[in-house]
Amino acid sequence: MAAKESGLINADTLITNALMHALRYCIKEQGVGFLVPIPSRKAVARLRGRQFITDLSHTLSENSGLPTYENLRHIRKVRDQSSLDAKHRFLNINGALIAVKHLNGKAFLIDDLVTTGATISEAARALREKGIEVAAAVTACVAEPLVLEG
Repeated sequence: MAAKESGLINADTLITNALMHALRYCIKEQGVGFLVPIPSRKAVARLRGRQFITDLSHTLSENSGLPTYENLRHIRKVRDQSSLDAKHRFLNINGALIAVKHLNGKAFLIDDLVTTGATISEAARALREKGIEVAAAVTACVAEPLVLEG
């Protein structure tokens, strides 16, 4: 969170290293492909002064030789998910992303953190809807799981 919210370069480096480790494993298991960062909401990116995950993805591209394609866009507003339980995270993000264009090859989704899988699931849905093969999701860490509430 320090990297994302405060722009701490040392924290960026830690997250990038973790992502690179996971990406190497994905390449070993899935072969080469391309990177698709999951974008933050525009208002959040403005507050941070950058598209955090997109910036990390471009760094991963420099280190891995795999291209980054900024192919996902938000098509409607979504709430901040940090205060939502698992069920409401899925409802909140469902149908909120669209893939801009078809890409050939294997997509590796890039995100910093997976909590419930709602955002990654929505990003994968949007890419698959455009006919894009999603080979893996690459994240730096997994949060403590949230419990689905009735």
